[in-house]
Formats: sequence, structure tokens, C-alpha cells
Amino acid sequence: MSEEVFLLEGEALPEGQVAQATNELPPDWEFAERILRRLNPRNPQHVYDMAAKDSKNGGMLITLMVVVWWLFIGGTNDDLANGVSVFFSLNFEQAALAVMVLSLFSALLTEFSRDMGKILPSTAAGGMLILAGLYVAEPLVTALFIADADLDMQVGVWRSIRLGILWGGTTYGSNLIVNALLLKWLIRFMDANDYDFSDRNERTAAPRDGQASAQD
Repeated sequence: MSEEVFLLEGEALPEGQVAQATNELPPDWEFAERILRRLNPRNPQHVYDMAAKDSKNGGMLITLMVVVWWLFIGGTNDDLANGVSVFFSLNFEQAALAVMVLSLFSALLTEFSRDMGKILPSTAAGGMLILAGLYVAEPLVTALFIADADLDMQVGVWRSIRLGILWGGTTYGSNLIVNALLLKWLIRFMDANDYDFSDRNERTAAPRDGQASAQD
């Protein structure tokens, strides 16, 4: 059995081969191992089920956020001349769109950088996340702490609530879509390499069962 299969199946290598195996592990196998560790599917069929479920739920949630924007922001009677953001002078409707776009790309970059081990995308995602958070909090902070603001408390709170819903929903939906894309890649990888990791989870669970029996 190759060193790569040893690592993917969770079997220990001799100490003298650990460093060599880690260095020589092909990128695709290493990437597959990270996906398996993070998403922890039980078997290949579970990978298919998770990919379909996450893709469906992610698409539904992103669509729902678009509907929320359309009904509660784009189609409302908010006075867009009031409460213009100090960040790039966006009005409320434009700030809501910016929150959705920033949340989407922040989540995508965060998830991909975590699995691919890249620093730069994660750094950019952090900046996007901060800017989106500023847009969300700005109406409430303006109404609370700026005496001559053109937003009253009720309007500021209602705007921040709507922006917060868009922020959270878009971020979570984007995470689900990224997971579905990673699982889709894992499915192609398993098909191309004829790889079945079902026995890996069985061997991991066996010692736990033995320990439980011993304790009883």
C-alpha cells in the first residue's frame, strides 16, 4: 500500500517515513484529506448526499436573501437621502447590496483559503468582513451617538436589523455552497482514483467501541 493511501485511510506510518510521506504527498491527495477531516463524511454515499443537500440549501438561502433585499429594502419607502454611509458614500439600498456582495466573497475566500492553506485570500476576506460589519452597524450607531444625524432611533434599528439578516444569511448560504463545491471536487477525486474511505471511519470507531466496552 502506498504512503498516500496510508495517510488518507488514517493508518500510522513508521516514524522514519512520516516526514518523507508528508513531503511527498501529492497536492490532490492532501487536499482530499483536508476535506475529509473537516466535513467528516461517513462514506462515499454520504458525500453525494451532503453535496446535494448543501448545494440545495445554499442556493435556497442565497435566493431568500435576494427576496429579502427586494421586498424589505429595494421596494420600501426608505428615504435614501438620509443615512448615507460615510464609507464610500453609499445610500441604504446600495449599502445593502454591498453587504451581500462582501459577505458572499468573504465567505468564499475564507472557506477556500482554509482548505487550500492560502494566507492572502483569508486576509482579503477579513477586510471584507470588517467592511460588511461596519455597514451593518452604521445606521444603529449613527442614530444612537450622532446628535445631528438625519436618522431617528426606530429607522436606524430597523435598517441595522435588515442589513444584519442579509449579512448572516448570505454568509451562511455561501459557506454551504463552498462545502458543496468541495464535496463535488471530492466526488471527482474518488471516481478518478477509485478510492473508498468507508473502512477508515470504521477503524476509527472500533477503538472507541472497545474503550466503551472496557469501561462497562
